[in-house]
Amino acid sequence: MIYITRALNLIDILLKYVASVVFRKVWIGQYPFALSIEPTNYCQLSCAECPTGTNELNRRKGYMDIELYKQLIQSVYKHTFYVNLYFQGEPLLHPQIEQMIAIARQHNMYVVLSTNGHSLNIETAQKLVASGLSKIIISMDGFSNETYTKYRQNGDVDKVKNGIIVLIKAKQNLHKKKPKIIVQTLVNAYNENEIEKIKAWVKSLKDATLSLKTMQIYHSFHFLPQNKKYSRYIYQNGRWIVKYKPKNRCFRIWSQCVITYDGKVVPCCFDKNANFCMGNIKDQSINKIWNNDQFTQFRKKILYNRKKIPICLNCTE
Repeated sequence: MIYITRALNLIDILLKYVASVVFRKVWIGQYPFALSIEPTNYCQLSCAECPTGTNELNRRKGYMDIELYKQLIQSVYKHTFYVNLYFQGEPLLHPQIEQMIAIARQHNMYVVLSTNGHSLNIETAQKLVASGLSKIIISMDGFSNETYTKYRQNGDVDKVKNGIIVLIKAKQNLHKKKPKIIVQTLVNAYNENEIEKIKAWVKSLKDATLSLKTMQIYHSFHFLPQNKKYSRYIYQNGRWIVKYKPKNRCFRIWSQCVITYDGKVVPCCFDKNANFCMGNIKDQSINKIWNNDQFTQFRKKILYNRKKIPICLNCTE
């Protein structure tokens, strides 16, 4: 029955999204189909273009309360299927992260976690596998440490590589097929000459898939790679802009949202500082926030003049 309810919710979202785009009027499903939940916005690295790493994140630091998380999952699981356990910060720093995964999995939700890999030791890897985690994305932005630390400052690529190997061994030891392991590389000017080495290394693991991704850049455009297919920006009229012109539509805003560790609901992952807070799940249920007038007005702006919304200017959606 739960899968029928979720399927009906997704169909409702799709139909209302198409109608909204065609008629330029906002219709929205009762619940989001996917959620990104921020376990914590603390991180042990100082990545060059990350608001957390550069201390440009003006939100207070903290950890999501496990009871708040339980209440959230309990309120959405009949309609919401997909959970991303990351936003800003390093999710593995949350002391109850394995419990957070297990709670969502007990409600038959697909759970994805993204990590810098520095906390992937033997004990943590075994707990993650045992928790039932569906997929894990591990950032590895270089093959040599010299290259890797150009972006992942204070990091150690050998620690990341070892963490990936430890996780694969934990799956083997526990005879589990999950989580699916994605090694993700943000291609930049310093690591693009190591892509072939990264490909060969990931292929040798036999239980991981490589994903090459363009970098989101705010200031340091010297990170842009020479290979244009790995860059989301072009130089135009004296400045760098996203090469994909934003259309007055965005399925993401009709199907999912982000919840910060302290309960704020924001439209998407580009709103790092929660400048477009739509409400707080401590005060209101997620479906009321999802359907409130503030969120409706935001979606209306998407339909009429998306390029005027600051958080949309770095997006490739």
